[in-house]
Amino acid sequence: MPNIRHLALILLGLSLLAPAVHADPVAGDASHVAAEDSHDRVAQVDMGEVMEDVNAVLDAIGMTELREHAETPPEAAETTPAPRSEGAPDPARATTGGERATRSRDRAGPHIPSPVVVELFTAQGCADCVAAEDMLSDLAQRSDVLALSWHVDYWDYLGWPDDLARPEFSARQRGYNLLRGARSLFTPQFVIGGKTAIARPAPAEVMRAVKHDLAEPDRLTITRQQDGAQLAMELTPRGPLPAGMVVQLVRFVPRREVLVTAGENRGRHLKLRNVVAASEVLASWNGKAPLRLRVTLGAGAAGDLPEDTRHALLVQQMHGNHPGEIFAALILD
Repeated sequence: MPNIRHLALILLGLSLLAPAVHADPVAGDASHVAAEDSHDRVAQVDMGEVMEDVNAVLDAIGMTELREHAETPPEAAETTPAPRSEGAPDPARATTGGERATRSRDRAGPHIPSPVVVELFTAQGCADCVAAEDMLSDLAQRSDVLALSWHVDYWDYLGWPDDLARPEFSARQRGYNLLRGARSLFTPQFVIGGKTAIARPAPAEVMRAVKHDLAEPDRLTITRQQDGAQLAMELTPRGPLPAGMVVQLVRFVPRREVLVTAGENRGRHLKLRNVVAASEVLASWNGKAPLRLRVTLGAGAAGDLPEDTRHALLVQQMHGNHPGEIFAALILD
């Protein structure tokens, strides 16, 4: 079979060279002109006639398949795309690395994850609160938890007035309990995320509630930009939010030590963490359009606060005067 193909190629070559063979060579300087003339005549050969001659030879020797191949120009040949292995990217749907990075940034956006807010209602004169204070101290060391200690004043009559207690802190605890149908107040009491209240808690019970809240997705995107003591923030809902929310600024003292000399805890040296010193509402929010805020860090209106006072932001739903679920929190310094 290779000899037949060679024969076809030889015939094709002879057909192309035929005009040049008949050209008479001219000696001397005229040889260059003769060669150019011969080349011109070769270029003028009718390729249709050449292919007819080749096809005639192929028909004579029965090589119809080779003839069909000779008649089909390369650009007209049908091509079948190579199969794509499983998991390989589809070229028709592929995106550049820059496009993928841009889309990823669009989805995620700048965001500060919200910690779980763990509130403890306690008092220096409450003997049962010492163990709860230790639990709060452990939680305060976690970066994914905002632990806050609210000291209440309704145990002051037992013989030890709590100098960290405020009537408004007792009112906050009362509001939580009334919203849940409980009319009595007691310490210690934990409230996790503004929605799970645990009285006289065991550590395992508190940690279950914390883990449950950590598993929930953030409901807000919070961005911030700081210039010295000035802090600009923007809160953007990630989905539908309920109406009736407030943004609160909470000022708290990271550490305090108190020697109790009277009452139930007489003789005890209390080591307290994240004691709330003051709280104020910065804005009311319907949770629809983005909310922009500016906050000045420092003692603010309460000039008597300690120098080590820190600040946190709470976004919380209010039911009248009763606090409800906390949708976001942010430690500001």
